[in-house]
Amino acid sequence: MRSWSTMCHRTPSSPAWSPIPNRIPSPRQAIMSPLDFTPSERGSLGIEWEVALVDSQTRALASGAPAVLSRLGATKDGPLRGEYLTCMVELVTGVHSIVGAAVAELRADLDRLASAADAEGLAVYAAGTHPFSRAADVQVERGPSYDTVAEQNAWWARRMLICGTHLHVGVPDRELTMPLVHGLAQLSPLLLALTASSPFFEAEDTGFDSQRTMLFQQLPTNGLPPDLHDWTAFEAYYDQIAAAKMVSGPSEIRWDVRPAPKFGTVELRVTDASPTLTEIGCLAAWAQCLTEYIIDGELSGAPLPSLAPWFVRENKWRAARYGLAADLITTDGSLPMREAVAQWHTRLAPYADRWGCRSALDRALVLCAEGNSAERQRAIAADADLLTVVDAVCAETKEAL
Repeated sequence: MRSWSTMCHRTPSSPAWSPIPNRIPSPRQAIMSPLDFTPSERGSLGIEWEVALVDSQTRALASGAPAVLSRLGATKDGPLRGEYLTCMVELVTGVHSIVGAAVAELRADLDRLASAADAEGLAVYAAGTHPFSRAADVQVERGPSYDTVAEQNAWWARRMLICGTHLHVGVPDRELTMPLVHGLAQLSPLLLALTASSPFFEAEDTGFDSQRTMLFQQLPTNGLPPDLHDWTAFEAYYDQIAAAKMVSGPSEIRWDVRPAPKFGTVELRVTDASPTLTEIGCLAAWAQCLTEYIIDGELSGAPLPSLAPWFVRENKWRAARYGLAADLITTDGSLPMREAVAQWHTRLAPYADRWGCRSALDRALVLCAEGNSAERQRAIAADADLLTVVDAVCAETKEAL
């Protein structure tokens, strides 16, 4: 950000809240620390949307991001940024409390990006993976952090031909951070199933709705967060991995759901890049409302029931493999993913009404009926070919303009 299961039914509390006082101060609080936490406004959110650039003629990925960003006069910390690969651009919003305002900002930036890309003979392609381009044919952007990723992760780093959508949600008190990380990690398979958009990789149908998930979790600090339930435990974990030189800063912890102390947020990183702004708005609404639901439970003494870590891992794998056709393990057994989405939609609807994002939340029910992007791509490929899949995804993204 530039600034900054069957479970008990609850209705949203009023927007007023009482902060939880910090526990016994840590010695690190007396000095500047990379884990110093800056609280942010409850209900606030920011979106980071990774997209790819394809050659308008061949439809293959094109290493045109540097030229396009130069044409736009983009800066390192601006709303349009370069990424790990030279075929990628990241669109980054400011801080918003209204989902519609965040999506409107993305729409304006997408318009600028698409115009500059067109001038370079390129088009914007937004999905978790490209269906046929090979990772070996795409250049990695040079820079200290990217060079480190490439060197440390060797063959796997060269496979990171992937795009995702990241959501930051505001945390008003540091002590809510890890319960929120824990709760969102448990529920993230719902969001992964709704947004899965990467069934193909290097011209092969992988059998997974989200092949991006399977690739990304191979790096050592990626994947589901460990079972840490308070800030003190997170501090101890960070001290240990920093001392072992596993990371040089908190940003190198790339969990599916992670704390972002600098911004005072929790960042959801589990989802594929969505091809449409309507789907991104849906994801943002669900992230905002789930966050509110979990925070309400923490403040009222009714926290989210905890699912065993091995079931959380299994649910993530099922969501990546089968998408909306998966069966979700719950505290009471299992439930088809589409039914789980419908149940959670009912729980979250009062929160969506309060925050003005009901139509965006409702979009999840449309996706359950019509299929996520992975299902749509497979249907197109069955009747045509992978070139047509690229055309269809680019058309969906362009319609957002």
